[in-house]
This record gives sequence, C-alpha cells and structure tokens, in this order.
Amino acid sequence: MIREAISEEALSRAKEIIEDVRKGGAVAALEWSQRLDGLKPPELLIEPSERPEADSSVVEAALAAARSLERLYSRARPADVVDFYEGILRYIVWRPIERLAIYVPARYISTLVMLAVPAKIAGVSKLYALTPPKGLTPEFLTVAAKLGINAVVGVGGAHGLAYVAFHLGVDMLAGPGGLYVQAAKYVLSRYVGIDGIEGPTELVVYAEGVDPRRAVAGALAQLEHGPTSFAVVISRDYQLLREVEEIYRREKTSSMGPLSTKSVGSIEEAAREIDSIAPEHLEVWGLPELAQMVRNVGAVSVNGPSPLVDYVAGISHVLPTGGSARWRGIITPSTFMKPIGVAWTLADSPLRKHAIRLAEYEGFRLHADSLR
Repeated sequence: MIREAISEEALSRAKEIIEDVRKGGAVAALEWSQRLDGLKPPELLIEPSERPEADSSVVEAALAAARSLERLYSRARPADVVDFYEGILRYIVWRPIERLAIYVPARYISTLVMLAVPAKIAGVSKLYALTPPKGLTPEFLTVAAKLGINAVVGVGGAHGLAYVAFHLGVDMLAGPGGLYVQAAKYVLSRYVGIDGIEGPTELVVYAEGVDPRRAVAGALAQLEHGPTSFAVVISRDYQLLREVEEIYRREKTSSMGPLSTKSVGSIEEAAREIDSIAPEHLEVWGLPELAQMVRNVGAVSVNGPSPLVDYVAGISHVLPTGGSARWRGIITPSTFMKPIGVAWTLADSPLRKHAIRLAEYEGFRLHADSLR
C-alpha cells in the first residue's frame, strides 16, 4: 500500500521558505515564525535549563519514559566487528554523527524523549531540539536540560529546519511533524541526512476473543491525531468487526481519520494483510503468535494499547509511516551512527590475485597496476 506523505504544493512552499532562510539566516527564520505561527521567541537559540515553575508531575512522567527507553536502548547500540582473513585485518567501527537536530512538534514533550535518548546513547556530541514558539514551555525546557540537549531552537516548521541545516551546520535532521515539516526534510535531504519522511499516523489492530471496546480503543487513540490518520481492524470474528464499526460510528468526531474493518479466514491471511499495509503501529489482541509472523511493521503492541508505545513502553514512537515499514524500522541508536570499514594489510594476501583479475575484467588498468 503506497501512501503519499507530502504534496507538490507543500514542496513548493517549503522550497520558498528554505531558500529565504538560507539567504537570510536567523532574521528570516524569526520573520517566518511571526508570519506562520503568529509569534516568535525572544531569542532563536535558547539554553535549556530547569525551570522552577515547571509542573513536576509532567517532568517526572517524561523522565520515567526516558528511563524506560534508556534501559532497552542502551543494549541496542551496535558493536564494532573485527576479523582477520588472508593477511588482512578487517573491521567495522560504528561512529556517531556529530551534530543532530531533532524536531519536536509543539507540546510533544514525549517526542523530545523518544529522539534524545537514542541520540545520546549513540554518542551524538551536539544535540539541538527544534520546537515552535508555543512549545517552549517550562516543562519542555526543564526536560531538555535533563536530557542533555545543548540548545533549543525556538522556531519550528521549514524555517527552523532550514536554519539548523544551513546556519548551525547540523549533519542530520530527525523527527515527526506535519506536511510542511516533512516536505522541508525532503528538500533538505540534498544537504543533510534525515531519518525518513513521516506521514500521517497509521494503526492496524488484530483482535480475537476480546471485548470489541478494547479492540477499538487504541484505534480511536491513533485517529485522534487528525483526519489524515487511519486505522484498520482485522479479525476472524465477523461479529466482533460489526461491533467495532458500531462503536466507531458512535465515538468518531469530525477531526478523526477513518476506520475500516477486514475479515480474514486464517492467521496466515491476517499476517499477509498486515504486511501488505506495512503499518506504523500494530496492536495484537488475543493471538500473540501473530506478532512473530509479521515482517512489515513499525512497532507491535501485544495485549496492550499502542499509546503504551507512544509514551512509556521503552520503544521510540518515531516510527516508519507511509508503507516505509517495508524497508526501514524503528529509531534506535544506530539511526544516529554510521559504520566505517577499515582494511589493514598485514601480509601479502592471496586475495590480491583475485582483485587484479576483477580489475582487469572491469577495464580498470590502473586499479590492477596499483594492486601489482
């Protein structure tokens, strides 16, 4: 299933803003903030610090999520590999990127956690957090300080991303955001790395032998993200699906995305259906073995609602959308690292003659000469 995350109109608008900020720097970024958000911060770069007026319960909840994430992700940092073969010492070493900017939609303090923790575990040395001016709450600045964010950029959108890309010299941009944020990431990917293009929220629920209200609760939670989000409930139980549809009709609002249902005849058919959708989120109720059968999915919640992943389960909620779960997965420390290969010749290798033959076959005479 192919789903568009950005539009031509958004790309055109993003290009205009990015070019203006590339030329105009901080002044242009602040002007776009005033124009698009109706306000701008007193300064563009803000040093995060603990604010006494911050709601301590919100701060503690965010830090509890960070501890949960750190416990799992500290074990997910990729390890170096060393091997000696035919006179050559080969190794692959993992190195963190140096400068990363993470995008945090306004008031999404959980997203700050979900990106900052794996970045710090990776070893990123300079970490910026961008958020629109209305996201600059005492809670956000306090949590940013505790997570080791070096500086907060107090504007969002394409203008904020362009500013950090061209004027702070970051190596990579990461994080979710709306249509224009993703369009800006796409445009800026010519100059810096990106984690991916994140589209609207997606959820598939497989339910069997559970209360239909439980099956639909997680779907309604994800559809709360807006009318472009969507959910699909799959089951072998036809009656359960009819009850899910009735609950959705009663509970839906005009700001919610659509929910559809799909009846399947077997667990294998359910797995194939899920893999064809390649959803961001999957909830599995009553049939835990299904979680081991699917290949194309971002994060799976078994016997629990997907918002558990959104907040405290210890898995980053920045997930592949738009069907991209077919080729990429969740955010981990390796997202913010790069593998470097090293070959150290310690003795004349018997492999050399094969290298010469391949070079000759491919028409690279000087390659072969250098090997001789």
